[in-house]
Amino acid sequence: MNRRIFRYELNVDDQVRGLPAGKVVHFADYRMKNITGERNRVEVWVEAELVGNSLSFDFAGVQNVQIFSTGHPIPDGADHLASCLASQFVWHLYRLPETPAGDS
Repeated sequence: MNRRIFRYELNVDDQVRGLPAGKVVHFADYRMKNITGERNRVEVWVEAELVGNSLSFDFAGVQNVQIFSTGHPIPDGADHLASCLASQFVWHLYRLPETPAGDS
């Protein structure tokens, strides 16, 4: 078994992000915002499976995620992973459905 937890910093924007496939174990406001001044940033921890040599960080798959704010439309088929309170906002992390090859 080669499971580990990895931490990622994500900007809160309309972009789709790729994370290692696995369980989201924590989703939180950016801890360094008081030092850096960055307000539209969050952190996510993912439990992921490594394939082969652990130094290569070759993950056993990728999941596409996107952050939505309260009241904004969410795509059909998206799965809620976690929510977090960040200053006066609540951000919601969703896994997006896989797009079949050839679709955009």
